[in-house]
Amino acid sequence: MQRLIITVMAILLLMSINSFAKPVGKILELSGDIDITSMKTGKRIIPEEGTVIDGNDKIRTGRKSFVSIVLNDGSKLFIREISVLYVHDIKLNLTDQPTRIQIITGKLRVIAAKTMKGNSLVVYTPTAIAGVRGTDFGVIATQLETRVVIFQGKVEVANKDKNILKSYILKDREETKVTYQQPPEAPVVVPDYILSKWFDIYSIDEKTNIIIKRKQDDSLLDQLLRKKDI
Repeated sequence: MQRLIITVMAILLLMSINSFAKPVGKILELSGDIDITSMKTGKRIIPEEGTVIDGNDKIRTGRKSFVSIVLNDGSKLFIREISVLYVHDIKLNLTDQPTRIQIITGKLRVIAAKTMKGNSLVVYTPTAIAGVRGTDFGVIATQLETRVVIFQGKVEVANKDKNILKSYILKDREETKVTYQQPPEAPVVVPDYILSKWFDIYSIDEKTNIIIKRKQDDSLLDQLLRKKDI
């Protein structure tokens, strides 16, 4: 009897793993140190343009690396350096659950498809959750905090902890921060000159697991103010 139970459990586990392995998209462009680990087989591969991404594959980028992916729902992902993420589900029909993206750490830009009503895509980080449809937005995430900015569209941002009820709907050029066990901060408007290089003004300190705003941005602002005075 015990052997039968073990066999049934093994079959169910195999079916579950196989369900994760459905194709969810493919790689458009890539550069640098990138690998993909299959949840189905545990095998790690070095991808190339056109490589198919399966559900729950772990996508990792190293330093000075970049990869862009088009999902089967039409959404596009632009994954920057030192990132780890998964694509769990794809919304292809009105009755399907939203496309789910889980970013463990790193920098991600998402251009979500506009094809369906309601939230068609949800991004999870260790501290935040963002639901969108037809929106172009950026995410920088660590285990302790998340920053979200809107390039175009709207995103509802909340803490991943369901007991923290406060949320904000961000609009064009707005940014918020969500830290561990805290509600999102009130959105702030990002100046155009910062928005165009938003990902570059932040870096992730891998030792402290926090997001750091680079000080060189302040010197650029001083230069612009001096020019304005002249």
